[in-house]
Amino acid sequence: MPRERVERKLAAILAADVAGYSRLMGADEEGTLARLKAHRRELIDPKINEHRGRIVKTTGDGILIEFPSAVEAVRCAIEVQRGMVTRNAGVPPDKQLQFRVGINLGDIIVEGKDIYGDGVNVAARLEALAEPGGICVSRGVRDPIRDKLPFEFSDLGERTVKNITRPIEVFGLAAKDVAALPEMTSAPWVSPPHRLGVVMVVVSLVVIATAAAWWWHDRKSDSAPSVAASAQMAHPEARPLSERPTIAILPFVTLSAAASDDYVGDGLTEDIIAALGRFSDLSVLARNAVFPYKGKSLRPADIGRELGARYLVEGTIRRTPERIRVSVQLTDAAKGTLLWSTQYDVEPKDVFSVQDDITRRITGALAVSLTRLEQARAAAKPPSSLEAYDLVLRGRELTGRQSRSANAQARDLFQRAIDLDPAYAAAYVGLGFVNRYSVIHGWTADPVEALQRAESLATKAISLDDSNAGAHALLGAVYLQFGQHERAINELQRALDLNPSDADTYGRLGSALLFTGQIEESIKANETALHFDPNPDIDYLWNLGTAYFLADRSADAARTLEWLLARNPNHTFGQVMIAAVYAQAGRQEDADRAAAAVRRLNPFFDRSNFGSLFRNPEYQAKIAAALGKAGL
Repeated sequence: MPRERVERKLAAILAADVAGYSRLMGADEEGTLARLKAHRRELIDPKINEHRGRIVKTTGDGILIEFPSAVEAVRCAIEVQRGMVTRNAGVPPDKQLQFRVGINLGDIIVEGKDIYGDGVNVAARLEALAEPGGICVSRGVRDPIRDKLPFEFSDLGERTVKNITRPIEVFGLAAKDVAALPEMTSAPWVSPPHRLGVVMVVVSLVVIATAAAWWWHDRKSDSAPSVAASAQMAHPEARPLSERPTIAILPFVTLSAAASDDYVGDGLTEDIIAALGRFSDLSVLARNAVFPYKGKSLRPADIGRELGARYLVEGTIRRTPERIRVSVQLTDAAKGTLLWSTQYDVEPKDVFSVQDDITRRITGALAVSLTRLEQARAAAKPPSSLEAYDLVLRGRELTGRQSRSANAQARDLFQRAIDLDPAYAAAYVGLGFVNRYSVIHGWTADPVEALQRAESLATKAISLDDSNAGAHALLGAVYLQFGQHERAINELQRALDLNPSDADTYGRLGSALLFTGQIEESIKANETALHFDPNPDIDYLWNLGTAYFLADRSADAARTLEWLLARNPNHTFGQVMIAAVYAQAGRQEDADRAAAAVRRLNPFFDRSNFGSLFRNPEYQAKIAAALGKAGL
């Protein structure tokens, strides 16, 4: 007898379950079930619908979902896991619901409303490998999405799992990595033929809103743009253009055989960003804005739209012991038109003149009117030793990793650069930031000595090269750490005079201005930092949220601090300020939840000590009163 024909199709399968469900139910059966239903109703099911998923089946603690696309499945998983971070904020750890998610793309058997086959089984096994709050995917999912979403899954190697005959190549995102991802904007799916019209309306509204907000911002209107506009700057498809020419220096691609040579291309990229940032007529996007595009192949128009950049600079660098070949091109992002390109084939000792020539020729191609003073500023002082330059590039790459061991390695590299070239200001700046990071992250037993050392190194760098923006930024950061706010403001403003596109310096300036009571100026500085860096340091978000609160902009304050806590729900001061914001806005239930989180994170929290951070007695009293309303 001929076999009955089996219906098959290719689909992305998402399997999820609640970590520790039996324990949670044993401790509080009714409460756990009620919380799970609320999460389903308010977050999970709407996200599934938004991304065109179909719930195949549910078990007590699990769910199986079919998606028509791997991209939609991963987007849905990311948005749900990020949403759960926010929803768990303030909930005691023993009552938090956390999901483990596995996603596979495979050929499945369809029978009625149910699905079967290895494609489903692999998704279930991936789910079991994920950590609570994390996501695991197969190679079949990772490969088609890697150039379509702005993040990378870590390679977890091959795993042998139950009832699957072959090993599975597993890729994952840990819970902390999911929480740190920028929010992904995606238009909700609308059934044809209405989808195009809806999307066009939405896009038009976004363009009008963001253009209007930034027109007023650049006109120095008395009312600064809302945090909604600032948040739009931080996410793809909603980056407004400045009136100044906005330029994105994409990470230079290193073509050397050794992957370890990447730091050369990264270092050249950062140096060109810093050099171009000195021109007041240019708006240059920060390192954090462009480095997520490293290794990705996208159309210039797409990159320009996502970054809000009119112009793109792309380049490659091939390094051998005898020669360095650098290719660079300048593109009009919107038109996809090549404006200028060139290639340099030089001896290693000439790399500094190559960098300076690239900077000058890009600005020439943009027809930027520069004064002789600005042209002089653009020519950074090269070191006398190529090896010292190489050591500094390697040290910068290590400090960017933000780990104790990498910081220690960077310390040795910067010191070796100083030993080779005692007049190289950039090496002193690098070593100064190593000392400062050791204080910030608690990697030193004597933080005062480390900060004093950083101050000395910054002063030395300035004495060698007063036009070094990094040296003034370092000194300002040290003064800020010591609470010497006026001195910090002077140095940070000097750094911005030299490099008007440094997001971190704007963020630190916003902090100093906040604590001295210059609230509107602080808001402006922090909003400018957000414009240049779509993934800012969360402390800068705290500064902005607090400044909004003190300026009686409660809605903006709440949105900013919620953004912060979505990235790090254990940020104590973030929970403190959002408790104050909620209480002041009359959102008592939310304030109570935030206050509970504060007590969990710091049982000895004292609102009077917290208020002493602010110099203005009026602001101290305002914050203390709001915290009192929150029960702190």
